Amino acid sequence: MQRGLTKLVSSYECVMIAKTCKSNTTDRKVIYTLENPDSITYLGKKDILLNQLMACEKLIDYVRDKNDLELIQTEINELRLMLDLVT
Repeated sequence: MQRGLTKLVSSYECVMIAKTCKSNTTDRKVIYTLENPDSITYLGKKDILLNQLMACEKLIDYVRDKNDLELIQTEINELRLMLDLVT
């Protein structure tokens, strides 16, 4: 064992779930829900954007509709742009 070395393990767990929806009055959009609503109080803007991005990337695996895929890809691009601006 070496003294003075600290090994940090970074694990970032997604706390949001992304869903696509369409209503009669609006176009398709991506909505987000929290797995634990109390966790939002501890998240900053960057953390929220990262969680939204991770949730969208997970959602791509479950897409069956071409329109939903385009919507999610657009949302991911916008989230990456916003994340670059915040960083």
